[in-house]
Amino acid sequence: MVGAMPLLRRPLRAPIWRQRQFTRFWLGQSISMLGSGVSDFAIPLVAVITLHAGPGQMGLLRAVGAAPGILLGLFAGVWVDRVSRQRLLISSELVAAALVTSVPVSYALGSLSFAHLVAVALCFGILSPFWWPAWNAFLPSVVERSLLFDANSKLAFSGSLTGVTGPGLGGILVHAVGAPFALLVDAGSFVLSSAFLASVRPRVPERPGGDGEGTMMRRIGDGLRLTFLDPMQRAVTIPRAILDFFDAFSLSVIVIYVIRVVGLSPGLMGLAFALSAVGFIVGSAIAPRFQRRFGVDGAILWGLALVASSPYTMIAANRTLPAWMNVLFFAIPGLIGGFGGIIQHIGFQAVRQSITPERLLGRVYASAGVLGDVMMVAGALTGGALGEVVGLRPAVVVLALGYAIPFLYALASPLRTDREAIRSRTQEPERG
Repeated sequence: MVGAMPLLRRPLRAPIWRQRQFTRFWLGQSISMLGSGVSDFAIPLVAVITLHAGPGQMGLLRAVGAAPGILLGLFAGVWVDRVSRQRLLISSELVAAALVTSVPVSYALGSLSFAHLVAVALCFGILSPFWWPAWNAFLPSVVERSLLFDANSKLAFSGSLTGVTGPGLGGILVHAVGAPFALLVDAGSFVLSSAFLASVRPRVPERPGGDGEGTMMRRIGDGLRLTFLDPMQRAVTIPRAILDFFDAFSLSVIVIYVIRVVGLSPGLMGLAFALSAVGFIVGSAIAPRFQRRFGVDGAILWGLALVASSPYTMIAANRTLPAWMNVLFFAIPGLIGGFGGIIQHIGFQAVRQSITPERLLGRVYASAGVLGDVMMVAGALTGGALGEVVGLRPAVVVLALGYAIPFLYALASPLRTDREAIRSRTQEPERG
């Protein structure tokens, strides 16, 4: 334990913590992540336990949440590059708080239905193509480019920590007050997060109104060309889109698989997910060390390799095994794959934010986001359909095999074939 103390103290001495505006941003986002961790745990339980949803309905719920981004994403990216990203984020947080609150209110009035959950998912799907590009484009205005990897690692650490506390807190709240009322924690977290966001003063003043570079379609085209024609951007975009497909696939089947096939209770499922998040915490804490040792490119490849090797214990879980063993089998994918997954995520974020001109950040994230939304809709519907047609366990086998595809793609991409170019472009970022 004594030898571990320097490792625990070192992140607290990182230069990023001397950036006061980042600290405010980080605090607000950490609170929001904790609330969202509770919702991510509770909403599927509202659908499965309270409303008795099946695999097809779970796939539909996920697909509806992603579908608006396909229609709105490219236009949202232009909008993000033309308005104050900070004000857009604050407004989105407050709208999200109202949406989440509607579920327990409807339940208390006796009118909650699966259609209501679909409507909430649809509204979040409309917010997402504005929020996600704005969030990623706002961060480089808060910290220097040289600190982006570290800043992303600290935000990822918060997300990973809430991966432990969120399901754990969610399990306690679901047991104490029921899944619908547990969502009130998330609503409150959105309000607090918006207050912290309002207190941030960006290092680089925002330039609402855009740069006067042409029509809406021309601006969209500029974002698409950079995102999909530039080899470096494509090396980030494609693996992330494949992961989006299988993440959505997982959300369609995994909760029902855990509860109905393996037979774990919601509390034990929460424990398994909380334990699995330890891998995310450790990965986000030591990601800067991976980056210094292997470079951004090497860190991404290692991360994807760990993701590919991680999910197979889920297949072995079954009702005949002791509950503690099934909990362990669902924790292991996060301990290994979560460790690698958070490292590759931080690396992809740092590469994207470093090599993209500031004036195009919103459009590039939106362009990649549209592809991600297409893949999420396809993944959610595929997962739900396979769960219905061939059964939940065969669907989980397909899911486990699918997580190897991003790593195989990355091996043939500039992440491996042109590593020096990746390193030079992340060390000497383009100016917008």
